[in-house]
Amino acid sequence: MSSSIIAINELSPERRALFKRLTSAPRVAWPTVLLWLGATLSFIVTDTLAVTGEIPLWIGTLINGTVGYLAFSVGHDSIHRAISTNVKLNDWIGQLGILLVAPYVNMPMFRWAHILHHRFTNGERDPDRIFNGPWWSLPFRWMFIDLLYFKHALQKGDKISKPYLRKSIQAAIVVAAVIAGLTWAGYGMEVLMLWAIPSRIIFLALGFSFFWLPHVPHDTAQEDNFTRATTIREGHEWLMAPVLQYQHAHLIHHLFPMTPFYNNGKVWKLLEPELRRKDLAIQHGFAIRPTIYPGIEAAAVPDTAKIARAA
Repeated sequence: MSSSIIAINELSPERRALFKRLTSAPRVAWPTVLLWLGATLSFIVTDTLAVTGEIPLWIGTLINGTVGYLAFSVGHDSIHRAISTNVKLNDWIGQLGILLVAPYVNMPMFRWAHILHHRFTNGERDPDRIFNGPWWSLPFRWMFIDLLYFKHALQKGDKISKPYLRKSIQAAIVVAAVIAGLTWAGYGMEVLMLWAIPSRIIFLALGFSFFWLPHVPHDTAQEDNFTRATTIREGHEWLMAPVLQYQHAHLIHHLFPMTPFYNNGKVWKLLEPELRRKDLAIQHGFAIRPTIYPGIEAAAVPDTAKIARAA
């Protein structure tokens, strides 16, 4: 689909080479690996300090909630095989990343549901449609993304998802047993404050910033208009890019899903002249609702300038 939207073969050799480098999974995506290592170390240190009383439990709640939100890109990039060209390494890191927040989730099952979102974005078969609804219901929908994905897999699963769902159910039983054991041993408050509440904070933040916000106003199916179904955010990129885990250029992620998350903005800058000729939904600054720009023939930008901006 993306090849029919952007004629990559028509780019200059320099831009084409840069495009390939930015959108291809590397041997090892070290920024993502370092993010995973940092998040894992943070969870271990924070939980240890909180359990031993060195820091208040509520501080641990805030730290784990923040770090878990930022670590989402590890699991997400793993879904799209963007962490490493070594599939086993890619999936291993992804599963360990998910383990920090949702240890009962089997990464291949998450991949199954998320790929459906990519195929049917904003359409009737998009599993993420459930994360949109009346304004008062949104926080509750977002806080329980994991449970709603389980529900979708139970109701609409297929032969591909069923073995992954079984593994997730088995993992959920083990996690429930561990929680029960820790609670019986007197660590119930620690489990609540260091994992249960942070996990809901993480899903709430992800539901808003990742699952819902990039597809506002949710009125255009991707199969009807690919570039209008997913937004680009312009303005305050120095802040919005890291806060949104570089999904401020979420359209790029849908066009080229194997792009490591930290390259999304660079690919947008590289292909901006071509994409400006298409219908675009652009969220300016801190706006939630995008401005819809009908496709226009953008002025040509010298290749050397675009390469300098994207490098």
